[in-house]
Amino acid sequence: MIKELRTKFIIMSTVSLLVLLVIIVLSSNLLAYREMVKDADNILSMISDRGGRRDNMLPLEKLKKDFPKIQSPEVMYEARFFVANVRINEQEKSVNTENIIMVDDELAMDYTNAVLEKSSKCGFIGDFRFKKVDKGDEMLIFFLDCGRKLHTFKNTLIINCLISFAGFIIISIIIVFYSKKIVGPVSESYEKQKQFISIAGHEIKTPLTIIDADSEVLKMDIGEDNEWLEDICKQTSRLAQLTNDMLSLSRMDAGKTQSSMIEFPISDVIYETVQSFQTLARSNGHEIESDISSDISYLGDERGIRQLVGILLDNAIKYSIDDTPVKLCFERKGHSLILSVQNKSEHYEPEQIDKFFDRFYRTEKSRASEKGGYGLGLSIAKAIVELHKGKITASLKDTDIISIKVVLQDR
Repeated sequence: MIKELRTKFIIMSTVSLLVLLVIIVLSSNLLAYREMVKDADNILSMISDRGGRRDNMLPLEKLKKDFPKIQSPEVMYEARFFVANVRINEQEKSVNTENIIMVDDELAMDYTNAVLEKSSKCGFIGDFRFKKVDKGDEMLIFFLDCGRKLHTFKNTLIINCLISFAGFIIISIIIVFYSKKIVGPVSESYEKQKQFISIAGHEIKTPLTIIDADSEVLKMDIGEDNEWLEDICKQTSRLAQLTNDMLSLSRMDAGKTQSSMIEFPISDVIYETVQSFQTLARSNGHEIESDISSDISYLGDERGIRQLVGILLDNAIKYSIDDTPVKLCFERKGHSLILSVQNKSEHYEPEQIDKFFDRFYRTEKSRASEKGGYGLGLSIAKAIVELHKGKITASLKDTDIISIKVVLQDR
């Protein structure tokens, strides 16, 4: 359990860290990209308003007034751009590349043709940000070279990702290293709890054995019809069962359960267990309806499987509504063996079903009843299933039908 807790802590911590880093990297770079696009669009607006000519620039004070979002009006003179003129009616195209060296007229015409195929009025094509300006009979297309800014943005993005990844690896290693210390107090408390249960269980067994023996002697002296003696025997038996269950769980937790994994006919074992519970079921006003696939073998602990089926049947019989059947089904599906036990019970809430396998958990209804038990049966069943690397779940159907499902892998 402590190992699973530590694993869950590591997974949750690393996943949370990864999500946080992804959000930070994406949001920061997205904002940087939007800012870059905004600057490019502002420069294109300045260029288009001046007809795409550097010698047509207004005085500095006028530029600052018209374009306050530009960090410096000098960017107009630093910008590398070219302009395409498209006469719509005459279908003539011309380009002006005097403000850029890296693009000749032929390449500029290729960019122009590519942009004319796009429906958007602005966007990116290669390393250029373009803007279309419709002037009736003609269309001006302005291309601004953003290659340097895009290159810087991509390098920054890669560096941020690498730094974040390196930070994620380093912090993950730290989390793994310190996770043992973090769950240490829980582990220590859990170990002390197991030790207490084990010691208390063994210490209680001795006086219980003496009380039971003395009760048998008293029966021979005063007879078996004594009400007080009968109550002592009954409560001693219940306390002995609780002690045995506690010790069984303690041994399973410590991995000291002696289990022999052998190949055995699991279909026959389940059938025999069902038959042995028929009398108990009928005495409580129920009938066990079973559907067991025959001739199925399984590699596992035969004694543990018998105990598992017995716990599920005993639990279903105890908490079934009078005159309702208990249904057991066992079948093979692919490489899985599926055992399910259903019974109709009193109304349960979904959150109660989730706690069925908690130790000592009993609903208020079951506490108030005289069914016996201490809420350890399904905990033991879960431990047996986990010993066989299987899975056990509880579900609620129609608010009053409880279904316990066990899935074992056929090895």
